[in-house]
Amino acid sequence: MKGPSPTGAARPQLQGPGVLKRRFVRRVPDAPGTNARGEAAPGGLLASSQLVPLFVCLLIGCQLALLVEAIAPLRVAVRVLAFSISLLLLVLVRGRSLKHPALPFIMAALVVTVLQFFNPGTGAPLAALAQIGIQLAIAAPLLWVTRLTIDARTFRRTLALLFFFNAASAGVGVLQVYFPGRFQPTLSSAVQGQGEGYVNSLQFETADGVRVFRPMGLTDIPGGAATGGFYAVLLGGGFLLSSRRGLTRVLSVAGILVGLFGLYLSQVRASAVMLVVCLVALAGVLVLSGRLGRFVALLAVVGTASIATFGWAVAVGGDAVMARWASLFEASPEDVYHRNRGYFLTGTFQDVLPEYPLGAGLGRYGMTNTYFGDHGDLARPALWAEIQWTAWVYDGGILGILLYPLGVLMSLAWAFQVARSRESLEGEFWLWGSILFAYNLGALALTFSYPFFMSQTGMEFWLLNAALFGALAHAKTLHAHRR
Repeated sequence: MKGPSPTGAARPQLQGPGVLKRRFVRRVPDAPGTNARGEAAPGGLLASSQLVPLFVCLLIGCQLALLVEAIAPLRVAVRVLAFSISLLLLVLVRGRSLKHPALPFIMAALVVTVLQFFNPGTGAPLAALAQIGIQLAIAAPLLWVTRLTIDARTFRRTLALLFFFNAASAGVGVLQVYFPGRFQPTLSSAVQGQGEGYVNSLQFETADGVRVFRPMGLTDIPGGAATGGFYAVLLGGGFLLSSRRGLTRVLSVAGILVGLFGLYLSQVRASAVMLVVCLVALAGVLVLSGRLGRFVALLAVVGTASIATFGWAVAVGGDAVMARWASLFEASPEDVYHRNRGYFLTGTFQDVLPEYPLGAGLGRYGMTNTYFGDHGDLARPALWAEIQWTAWVYDGGILGILLYPLGVLMSLAWAFQVARSRESLEGEFWLWGSILFAYNLGALALTFSYPFFMSQTGMEFWLLNAALFGALAHAKTLHAHRR
């Protein structure tokens, strides 16, 4: 792997012999963002690696702001804020980006999307521009994050923020079931707009006979606590395996327990399947790389917690929870998927792609159409994208379903390489590569269930991939310099 530094100065070859040329050593102290030893040096905020955890804090703050009833009139502005900041950082953070393996494919996919502006199917210009802006903002961390000098500690701090927030979200979801109405945020207006029948379908009767919404956690969508549960378990597993401190391990196990409990009560089967895929992938990487001790530790903790929290969830949630999860085993996995989401995938390739081989135009589905679309344009009616593959067809046709998935696959392959690595670098990058590989595989699986890369979760995906890529590049440069 080879790339320019955030300042544009030449970098050493990151793979291969580690003796630096004398001329490079003399240039390192002059590079903004590093000191004479190649380590991060104090600097302005826009040159600081702490910008990454600060951005995560902003994403968390935007999510929490949506729960404040007084901010209800500004919901659109709050939702747009996180994407706008990502675009702003793309402009303000200076330097040259490192070339992540996924970058060429994602940039090509964005070019195809931009060209959709001239597609006759594109309606309201504002909705089209919003669509382009959101997609660029989601992929922007691949560019601006890798311009920063990130170390292993900053990467861990970023993951810790995500872990604590999502564990808290799952925990609040549990409280929403235990104490109906007391910790309940205002229901999303988009959900309310689906009608009373749909809203009622998002409720269930607990073992005490009380009817409650599926736990929202720190979101305004029923079942939203499932996302928190997923992240809490996956990231908790990473901290459990990487830390030697007793308190960190206790917090990790607690997060795993709360995350699983919240996930079971939320009854979002797609998140559960994604988690299983991630954990199986993580276990597989640990076995293949010969780290059997870590594998046994992960299996013991997560396996025991899964069984214990499921019994606990059934005791609290009653027959509704049991019936919901039992439905996963009523038929073969293919039949279960087809009845729930599979027909959207079939329809995408059998109906949508033949109708829109070059794309359907911009701003015709999702929140961009809801907020900015021209609903009186009968020639260009609103479209529906229940899964990411449908959205890719709308935004780019045949090229859309080729380029973006290839970028995701390249991220997956790169993370697997890091997971299998035996390099003696500080920070246990192999472990976080394993976690990222598992997460990337789960994200790819989720594209078959909902538009993953048209939401804040998609931006977090590229943020984590770019942050680990930048941190590893910095660690290799520092290691080579010390040699």
